[in-house]
Amino acid sequence: MADTLSIKINNFSGGIADDIRKTSASEFQITKHFDIFSNPNRLTPYRSLETDTDTSVSATDLKQYLVKDFAYASASSKLYGLGQNGSGQTKIVYKNDATTGLWIKPTSSEGTGAVQNGCFFEFKDYMWGVQGTRDIFKWGLLSGTPTITNSVSTVGADITSVANGIIAADGNAYFAYNNVIVRIAPGLTVTDSAKTVPDTYKITSLTNYGSYMAIAASPKSNFNGQSKVFIWNLSSDLFAETADCGEGELRILENVEGTLIGITDRYLNNATGAGRGSMIIGAYSGGAWQVLKEVFTKKLTGKSIPTSKAVKNNRLFFAAKIMTNDAGTEYHEGIWSFGRKNSGYNFALTLDIIDENVSTDGIQGFGTAANFFFIAHSGDGSVDKTNDAATYAFTSIYESQIFDFGEACITKAIKRLSLTVVPLPVSAVATLKIRVNESTSWTTIGSIITTSKIDRYFFNIEATGVEFPTFKEMQVRLESTGGAEITSFGIEATPYIGAEN
Repeated sequence: MADTLSIKINNFSGGIADDIRKTSASEFQITKHFDIFSNPNRLTPYRSLETDTDTSVSATDLKQYLVKDFAYASASSKLYGLGQNGSGQTKIVYKNDATTGLWIKPTSSEGTGAVQNGCFFEFKDYMWGVQGTRDIFKWGLLSGTPTITNSVSTVGADITSVANGIIAADGNAYFAYNNVIVRIAPGLTVTDSAKTVPDTYKITSLTNYGSYMAIAASPKSNFNGQSKVFIWNLSSDLFAETADCGEGELRILENVEGTLIGITDRYLNNATGAGRGSMIIGAYSGGAWQVLKEVFTKKLTGKSIPTSKAVKNNRLFFAAKIMTNDAGTEYHEGIWSFGRKNSGYNFALTLDIIDENVSTDGIQGFGTAANFFFIAHSGDGSVDKTNDAATYAFTSIYESQIFDFGEACITKAIKRLSLTVVPLPVSAVATLKIRVNESTSWTTIGSIITTSKIDRYFFNIEATGVEFPTFKEMQVRLESTGGAEITSFGIEATPYIGAEN
């Protein structure tokens, strides 16, 4: 081995690695609440989230409506939320300005059927959805004084599952329930069973695929069969293509740069996985379905991946919870994203946005309005939104790959560690931590805390002056609060003379 060993990491565009011991200059184990895409050579923290409220000053007032679906409507430039009233029936609320202000709860927005979350979309100056056992509702005109029509039409079977609405290439709107696709024409004529998939499947997600529609469908039973993607030309009795997507429940399907990207819940909450559940990111652009990433869980979550989704800036956003220890006390949960900055980069996966206010009941759904996110969480109607002020109260986290400098059998000694940042804002802090030989705890080495400072070297554990521990393998954790943007970290080490290797 060389006398001096060194590593410098200053590119973070690779996203989550397939294996923690993979040698990579740009991949990592996990990031939380960092933007790695806008500038690949820095970790940029996101603003923290804040509690969203209703028309009163009570911070808990919106919770009573259990809003889970959000839609930003072009007809009115308002943000709408689908929840329920005290009797469990459809209730629509809205905000005049998504970025700030309070929610409004019009008396004209209550339905007569039980709410069916998962299908809430805008079409022809109305918000559309389903309620009760068979009713399609609409609420509008959005550009005027909206009123609700509780049963525009009824579907032909009791609704047991729903999928999102889209406006397809033919100008019609479509949504799905059970294994059935419903068409809504521009004249607002509703056609039930415009297309069906085999009745052993339920439709979970719809998206446009050029002039076609792509339909995600999963087996009704998680114990048998594979999920599929059906490609339909919007008129034929036959599907143009069908792709097998492997075991598990394909929950989300979207078009990213002309490629279909799917998120599969493979036994994350199902005991048939024998504790080996995973979240799979797959892709299809003709031919066979390809697995791009698989993130394993160490314990069942008991929570399905929500079907909420958004595509923004070449990325697919979705919510998921991945358990990271056998005890079920540690996990990665939030809004994940998969995509890339542009065609010059590889596709990457990251845990993009976290909400430190989420309880163990997790995230039930989310929506977006421009760069603002709205997250329904904790199973009690709580809704948090991106802070409209430049507030960075959450801790953004980066955890590196495991480093062994090419030889895990040799004990090494750390000479020094380095950390660099964009000139530090007032009250911001960037902290460097390490753990060695897969210890269960992190050791805080030190922090950059001085306003406008851009770098620091560390020669020992700052708080105590104790020398760095020796190691065979080591890992780095970076933390940011107050808006600190991290640009690089470095490690210099030497073989530990006299060590028993």
